[in-house]
Amino acid sequence: MKETPCYREFGGGRHRGYDRARRPWRTTVDRRLFIAAIAAGIMVPAGAHAAAPIQWVVPFEQGGGTDVWARFMAGWLSATLPGRPEVRRLNISGGNSTRAANFFAAEARADGRMLLGTTGSTQFAALLGDRRVQYDYADWRIVAASPSGGVIYVPASLGIGSMAELIARGQKVHFGSIGAASLDIVPLLALEILGLEVAVLLGLNSRNAARAGLIAGEFDVDYQTSPGYLAQVRPLVEAGQVVPLMSLGALDRNGRLDRDPAFPALPSFLEVYRQIHGRDPEGAAWQAWQALFRAGFAAQKMVFLPRSVPEARTDVFRRAFARIAADRRFRAEASAVLGPYPLLAGPQADAALASAMTMVPEIRNWTRDWLERRFRVTP
Repeated sequence: MKETPCYREFGGGRHRGYDRARRPWRTTVDRRLFIAAIAAGIMVPAGAHAAAPIQWVVPFEQGGGTDVWARFMAGWLSATLPGRPEVRRLNISGGNSTRAANFFAAEARADGRMLLGTTGSTQFAALLGDRRVQYDYADWRIVAASPSGGVIYVPASLGIGSMAELIARGQKVHFGSIGAASLDIVPLLALEILGLEVAVLLGLNSRNAARAGLIAGEFDVDYQTSPGYLAQVRPLVEAGQVVPLMSLGALDRNGRLDRDPAFPALPSFLEVYRQIHGRDPEGAAWQAWQALFRAGFAAQKMVFLPRSVPEARTDVFRRAFARIAADRRFRAEASAVLGPYPLLAGPQADAALASAMTMVPEIRNWTRDWLERRFRVTP
């Protein structure tokens, strides 16, 4: 089975249906300042930035894991770029992150003053051919990437201490989801592969809402990505309100699924499967999960500029992220906030993008069929 890079395959019809007359977020501040600088005869060296701020488009509302990641990274980027420009977050939620990506595809200019931070949902929409997609990864240049992890946990009131115990109960559990084709597809498919019956409520506006629903007794099981878990769930664990059961895992240097370094005491999804079933998972569902994990967690957060930005200016950002990645203080601070995952820059970021956005066509079709069969969702 031949693998194909899906960010090129789904490029046809990009920007389709975007109503430029109704773009509610449009801002011309950067362009006005840039034009004013030229009119005043101010010469800006190639690759350098004027004083105007940079916008970082964040595809979810404030307070979630993606926003925590972007807020943390924006401060470091501002301090590292030449001229120390302010990096302002622009949160645009909706459409499982496609609304923000569509906005970036239509509005970002060649001046290099707008970045997009994608998340797994952004990748999934392109991989699976979501009809809302009006963007093409081939139109962008990656400047950095960040792996992440995820933890599945339950309320302490269930009296459960392991995933095996949860499955052995033989009872249906309830899960709150942003959308079946969002990042939630990775834990949902994992739970199904393990053999757990899950009733899913679709349409929540954030993982924050899912966590609040679990605390309120509306849901029996939840997951959070590493930044959200470290910031919002770990205090609940320490207070005895919730119990973590497993992590989704992390890829080691050889590309094999291993324990998540942020949660070394928790078994990974693969370990739990082996404990319960006595063998490794196999079949189309397992292949789909691995492909989705690569796109959703092994390279969960990626940072892009438009391909129209001159290469010299793009390199300014790539070098800045490389310096951040090599900074010991950054690594220490990032470990506490985001988890001990490496910040990928340069060729590593390029490789992460290529791996994330590649899926065997047969497995893509299986995933689309599963979404329609399981949730009546057609990407």
